[in-house]
Amino acid sequence: MKTLIKKLIQQRNLTRPQLDELKNSWSRLNYRNAPSTAEVLKEYRRLVAHKKISPSAPLEAILQKRAVRTLSGVAIVTVLTKPWPCPGRCVYCPLEPDMPKSYLKSEPAAQRAYFNKFNPYNQVISRLQMLYNNGHPTDKIELIVKGGSWNSYQWKYQVWFIKECFRACNDFQSNKKHENQNLAKTQKLNETAAHRLIGLTLETRPDLITHQTAEQMRVLGCTRVEMGIQHTDNKILQLTKRGHTIEDAKKATALLRYYGFKIDFHLMPQLPGSTPAKDCKMFEKNFADPDLRPDMIKIYPCTVVKNSELYQWHKKGKFKPYTDKKLIEMLVKVKSKIIPRYCRISRLIRDIPSTEIVAGNKITNLRQTIQKEMKKHGLKCQCLRCREIGHQEKIKNKIPKLFIDKYSTSGGTEYFLSFEDTKRRAVYAFCRLRLGADGLYPAFIRELHTYGHLMPLGQKSKKASQHQGLGKKLIAKAEKIASKSGADTIAVISGIGVRGYYKKLGYKIRETYMVKKLPRQNRRGKT
Repeated sequence: MKTLIKKLIQQRNLTRPQLDELKNSWSRLNYRNAPSTAEVLKEYRRLVAHKKISPSAPLEAILQKRAVRTLSGVAIVTVLTKPWPCPGRCVYCPLEPDMPKSYLKSEPAAQRAYFNKFNPYNQVISRLQMLYNNGHPTDKIELIVKGGSWNSYQWKYQVWFIKECFRACNDFQSNKKHENQNLAKTQKLNETAAHRLIGLTLETRPDLITHQTAEQMRVLGCTRVEMGIQHTDNKILQLTKRGHTIEDAKKATALLRYYGFKIDFHLMPQLPGSTPAKDCKMFEKNFADPDLRPDMIKIYPCTVVKNSELYQWHKKGKFKPYTDKKLIEMLVKVKSKIIPRYCRISRLIRDIPSTEIVAGNKITNLRQTIQKEMKKHGLKCQCLRCREIGHQEKIKNKIPKLFIDKYSTSGGTEYFLSFEDTKRRAVYAFCRLRLGADGLYPAFIRELHTYGHLMPLGQKSKKASQHQGLGKKLIAKAEKIASKSGADTIAVISGIGVRGYYKKLGYKIRETYMVKKLPRQNRRGKT
């Protein structure tokens, strides 16, 4: 197969049809079945490892399966916690046996967790292996922990679960197994491991956020919190037995901002008691109210599934979700007129197979359907995901320009710094800076992200936006803004695996943050 791979490397602007044609040609010449793309990738990696050929970034890109999985610059790994009692009594959550509340065995990540008996180590290893086999770099990992509400689990279980996730990253493709280490040692090892956890997301409820739980999440290495807000209308929250109010959500959001977390809201249109107009108003309030204004949102239209109380409501005729047509019309308006540039719409549906849905949205490609409808009317979405450079092939290799968007939130001021093309159609990199006297630190870098295909650590490509120095420029600008505002210190809510990057920029570990003293002479009113 070496001759085939050498021929593939020699091809300029290789396309998938050309790849298939060359594989078939090779098979005819050698009287063998055409190798699969995964087999070609495996042999290519072996030849590179044995220095028989030189690495080829273009070939690796074409051999990569489902490239969209790493377009945002990181390899995302989702794991689920074990079944555990949840304090919520939400009518729409399914209660499937042997699963965490609200999750079904048929969902991809849930299925993987179930087959691995919810063992965190095995879940991470199996997912990383799958990504690696499909050609994705796996050295920069964003871990998302789902399942029951995280803060309702026992602290001992939380520590063990996260430690095992870190251990799996440390062990992946390593000849050494790192057993019998505590959480702190496992995290320390991950700072220089080949596969680093650069971000950790935990999923919870607003009524479970306290100073204690927030501090515990920082000890675990959490950098982002996903909260099930669901709706801003208290009557709808009460009707659906959510168990908290929008005021609880605001308090939790303020607490998370105090500690510098990135904040991701789960919002649920089509709930009982709601209408397209109420849902549209709900989205408007999320970005008009300074006490909300999340960094990211996941939109999960309410669906009726069996093993839920809502299913019984539906059978008795007590609930019928409004139509898909009205849902699409409402979301088109939300995406085109309401979502600000600083927010990322991460998801538009849950990964629930349509066969499991009794009533509600069954459109599995809802994002594409909405985009098609928007294009028909000449509309565009300004959210971060839609403007990532990895999704904007026609705007590649443009010289990026720095933009700064400033807005108020509870207890402070946010600066969204971004490198974009001059017309703001594509985002290359961005930084979230928070200034607030009532925060744990007076200035927080809450997020730093460079978009584009994930580049392995230490590698560069002229066609990739990662590893081009944009991140360092954003940090320098954030430090300058913070210093001029009067802040004497700036902190980064850094992922464990990114600490080394900040150390090179003069930051030092202080408890769970990377912290740097700002130059005195640059502060307002100082000499």
